[in-house]
Amino acid sequence: MLLDYHIHTDLCRHAQGAPDNYVKTAIKRGLGEIGFSDHCPWPAGFDMKSRMAISDFPQYKKILSGLREKFPSLPIKYGLEVDWVPGRMDEVWDSLDKEEFDYLIGSIHHVGDFPFDNPERLKEWSKKETADTVWQKYFKTMKDIILSGKLDILGHFDIPKKFGIYPKCYDKLLKNEIPELLKLAGTRNMAIEINTSGLRKPVGEIYPSPEILRMARESGLLLTLGSDSHHPDEPGKDFDKALELAKFAGYKEVCSFNKRIPSPHKLG
Repeated sequence: MLLDYHIHTDLCRHAQGAPDNYVKTAIKRGLGEIGFSDHCPWPAGFDMKSRMAISDFPQYKKILSGLREKFPSLPIKYGLEVDWVPGRMDEVWDSLDKEEFDYLIGSIHHVGDFPFDNPERLKEWSKKETADTVWQKYFKTMKDIILSGKLDILGHFDIPKKFGIYPKCYDKLLKNEIPELLKLAGTRNMAIEINTSGLRKPVGEIYPSPEILRMARESGLLLTLGSDSHHPDEPGKDFDKALELAKFAGYKEVCSFNKRIPSPHKLG
């Protein structure tokens, strides 16, 4: 089976097109299941240019309910992409714990007050030591995501590479910190996603790298697939390459989620 668990809506303020058209593309590309995981609106006031407002959240739920009624042949799962915001996650859980999500993707788009994957802030990467600082703090925060026990899927695991900028400490991270994080996530029955959106970014590479994905499989992480769609043409995009990467890493199964419970399916 092929599934796409990383699809956004225009409520996030930086995606285009009607949700119906995302579903139609998924059906056209033969996906067996999809999930919408738009950007979590909590904590209040955080990065409001790139996510739905709290007042939009009921509309998000209504959109998904309407899509399920309109496209009954395609399972459509209820998810969110949850940014980890240090010091403010209790506010997030207070709002999310009451919801019956199928899955939650954990992600990081900010290190401190630096939105490191924002192209409008690309010049800041040229500052001395910025690359090392971003990558090191990023994976330190990733550990908090894993230890929280609140999230199901690690989203675009090595997204700091988006602009093709790697730190001097990359080899050390790849040898020590990253394997330790993956082993920790594996003991918590988490999944990692193959996110094909990296092919549409300056780095021109899927998230995560082949080496990291192989370590994830060896560490026992489950696998999901995601296009990180922000346009109706993107659901399932480049999944032929995602399949190649999954098989290279040794994965034979993909994981679906229902009410936060994972189930394996033969990949492909």
